[in-house]
Amino acid sequence: MMVQSNDNLTKLRFGTALISLLLSVFVIYSDDLINRDGILYIETAEAFLQGGLTSALDVYNWPFFSIFIAYTHQLTSFSFELSAYIINTLFFVFLTDTLVLLSHKTLPNKQQLLIAALVILCFSTINEYRSYIIRDIGYWYFCCLILYRFIQFIEIPTLRNATIWQLVAVMATLFRIEAIVIVLLLPLYLTFNFPIRSAAQSILKLNYIFILSLVIGSFYIIGFTDSGITFNKLGDLLAYIDINSLLESFNKKSEIIEHQVLNKFSASYSAFILSSGLIVMLFYKLTKALTLGYLALYLFSWWKQKQIQLSPYTGLIIYFLLLNILILTAFMFKELFISKRYAIIAILSMLLLMLPRLTLLINKSWSKRNKGIIVIIGLVLLVNFIDGIHKSNSKHYVKNTAIWASKNLPANSEILTDDEFINYYYRIHLLTEKNNLTRINIGSYNSAGKRYIVSKIKALHYNYDYLILVEKRRNEKLKKLLEVMQLELVYSQNNDRGDKASIYKVVDIFQ
Repeated sequence: MMVQSNDNLTKLRFGTALISLLLSVFVIYSDDLINRDGILYIETAEAFLQGGLTSALDVYNWPFFSIFIAYTHQLTSFSFELSAYIINTLFFVFLTDTLVLLSHKTLPNKQQLLIAALVILCFSTINEYRSYIIRDIGYWYFCCLILYRFIQFIEIPTLRNATIWQLVAVMATLFRIEAIVIVLLLPLYLTFNFPIRSAAQSILKLNYIFILSLVIGSFYIIGFTDSGITFNKLGDLLAYIDINSLLESFNKKSEIIEHQVLNKFSASYSAFILSSGLIVMLFYKLTKALTLGYLALYLFSWWKQKQIQLSPYTGLIIYFLLLNILILTAFMFKELFISKRYAIIAILSMLLLMLPRLTLLINKSWSKRNKGIIVIIGLVLLVNFIDGIHKSNSKHYVKNTAIWASKNLPANSEILTDDEFINYYYRIHLLTEKNNLTRINIGSYNSAGKRYIVSKIKALHYNYDYLILVEKRRNEKLKKLLEVMQLELVYSQNNDRGDKASIYKVVDIFQ
């Protein structure tokens, strides 16, 4: 019976992995442009191959993902971009597989596990990042794997499982430094569920590599005092741990609200207003990312059945969620913003907690042939799936214009652009070795200054022959700049919305 169960799990994992792979390939193929962060990671990978770690650090201060891209490029001879897409496609396959394995630990039967795999594959918050080149995907995978390998250690507390857990933890940290918080605090969960002596022994076993590395590393740091500067992300992490620094920064920002936003009757509530606003923002980001459809089905499942059999790992997943919320809260109170991308691990933790009820509702509705509920569930999953993989606005015009310029503009001309995507695609498609394209921000215009624009125009007039611009139909700032110049249109492409990318020959400063 166990063999058959394992065989079913293997088939489900393989099927989920295959669908995840095909989804990523489809989304990447149908996407128009590389994402902005992707350009940064590729430039860091190029710098690493040209000048080693020091050069990579000059571009980006936590370059492990870019180094991974660089070595993949070397081994396969694929382009940097394709190498990055291959890496992240595989990480998405591994991520969905790990979520299935975690669901296997928390769901009571194979029917609900199959439904869980379907819910995960349709989850729009995951799917919308499939075409991105970002280090976060590796972090999401290894972070979820930290949780799964921790469960494996709880079930079989061997030195082998402890070693695997630590190796996975190291990989997560190499992708994002904040994984250290999870690595340090997750083992403390054992103290809540096991006798102190047994928990202490397990914690030591889970950290023996880290303890040995710390001892050896301390001697290294003493001998090489500048080594701590190499990865200054460590300093960033310490800034979040420094409570006094966080409070000082928070107080300064609340004083701005007190003096510039609130009147004298409510000024004393500035800190409360700022903190409560940040907490509400985090709650909004998390609930929105879970999607309205999934939340509605989850609440409906509560109404249909108040009590269900909970997994023994529910408490662990809740603790894991709280650790991630702690990381998000520290970041949010320091930076005063939060991106959905940073909150994915917390969102996936919440999804794992929702799955027992969601899958039970779907399973019962299917077995009872409740057509009304089945149709609603099907629509929710379909809408989520389409929303995650659908790209609304075409941006091929940007890429095509850059490629046309790289192949058709005179090799001895000097070219200027203010768009990073134009700069990227022009550079990688250039037929000659000389890169004659310069990128600076020339589209700024504000009440302070035509002087700024005039200085840019002079630089443009005396030093550049061609100008390549991405002209959004509502970009009034750029229109003001173009009004004071005499340009000759050479090439242009646009999308259905009226946004366009244009190549101009610079004729004179004034019309």
